[in-house]
Amino acid sequence: MNMDIKDLIAKLKSKNGGSRTSGGVAAFFEKNPKMKIIIPAIFFAISILVAIVIIVKTGNPKVPDVPVDAVAENTNQVEVLPEEVRESEKLEGINDNEMFNEAVLAHPKVTAIIYNGEGYYTATVETDNAHYPNLQVGQYVAGSDWLVENITEDQVIFSCNDQKITVKY
Repeated sequence: MNMDIKDLIAKLKSKNGGSRTSGGVAAFFEKNPKMKIIIPAIFFAISILVAIVIIVKTGNPKVPDVPVDAVAENTNQVEVLPEEVRESEKLEGINDNEMFNEAVLAHPKVTAIIYNGEGYYTATVETDNAHYPNLQVGQYVAGSDWLVENITEDQVIFSCNDQKITVKY
């Protein structure tokens, strides 16, 4: 050990070592003026290392890279799908005028019912071979004689002549 540190410890242990401010610590710093810079630098370095470890351990949430072209100027815009029938595959033996007949309605599925702010419902219906978006009451299903008779929050009712079909949501 350094002789100065031994002297400091001896003075602090002795009864007549004097007061701490004028005796041991002050004398130590008078004999070792570089320690006035080294000790605070060590504490500063330790605090920086602790901060770096905390940042590395917790991780930084990564923001996904978005191409500049993909960012719209007005982010409040809503893209509305066109109001047309999107057909996947036509079933064999069914002509275009019968696209929504009973054979096609064997597996209908209501995928969305939306209550419009103007006070009416719109529905989106999918079948085995087509997708019908934005159906409204009083509207004929594209390419057929089926009429959307009623839309509630949990079902859509279609009618054609004397037939009625109810499709639950």
